[in-house]
Amino acid sequence: MSLLSSAEEIDSKTTHDSENPMKIWRPAAFLHANLPDPPQPYAIILLNQPIENDRLFVQICKNASLVIAADGGLNRLRHLSLQYDIGIIPHAVCGDMDSVHPDVLDHYSNLGTKVYKDPDQYSTDLTKCLRHLSSPEWKQYTFRHWDRYQTLGKQDKEDEVSKQSSVSLADTLDVLVVGSLGGRADQAFSLIHHLYAVDEDPQIQCGDVYLLTPESVIFLLRKGSNRILTPVAKSQLGENVGIIPVAKPAVISTQGLEWDVQEWRTEFGKQVSTSNHVRSENVEVTTTERVIFTVDLGCID
Repeated sequence: MSLLSSAEEIDSKTTHDSENPMKIWRPAAFLHANLPDPPQPYAIILLNQPIENDRLFVQICKNASLVIAADGGLNRLRHLSLQYDIGIIPHAVCGDMDSVHPDVLDHYSNLGTKVYKDPDQYSTDLTKCLRHLSSPEWKQYTFRHWDRYQTLGKQDKEDEVSKQSSVSLADTLDVLVVGSLGGRADQAFSLIHHLYAVDEDPQIQCGDVYLLTPESVIFLLRKGSNRILTPVAKSQLGENVGIIPVAKPAVISTQGLEWDVQEWRTEFGKQVSTSNHVRSENVEVTTTERVIFTVDLGCID
């Protein structure tokens, strides 16, 4: 074992007291089987890694506003489609196109998938996807009812987009990166690096970024006060959590875990919080630095 009350639903992504803004995180928001209206529009980025939890992947695609494949991620989707006839057609594929098979690229391109080739070798395919996702042309995909938007005429579409002109993309579209921390160690570290890099790249403008692995949801807590909605009782999430200070040491305080801490210094090589357990519908973490938060997936309906 490592160290590391049910509350009302929060409607905003950030809530405020007199001086301290509290960041709200919803790692279970994507995990409902049949949401009539997802609580927050989101995009999926599929990496070039095996889709180990195919049932979960198909489920989250049903409610996604946008699905983007990162280069060879398109091969993974094609393989899954041939196995199960799932019929998911991504809106775009981004990358340097050194991994996607030509026949797979042609197949999806003929079905309407947009192809964005970026030969830059100093950025990863995931970075390319996040940057393309931040461009103005994706504004239309932030609608909660994308099916309804598709039925509109050209002028009506333009009117709908103009209504959102005052709404920042960063406030409307979260990103769910589907990948794995298994396999090559350097790629696993790269994925964690991207969670930090999103905040530092001026070309990336999006909402919250979550990394979905076959067993966990992983995201980067902001410096200051964070509230994580953790509906463990509804089996959407598991109980095991970790708070990991990847970039630099941090001092954290927690509420809602089995082993809560107060003003506790965490640092690689000294002490880190792993294998803790959720004991509330909301977990609160206050931290002096950005830290990784990871929580198990629960039973998917």
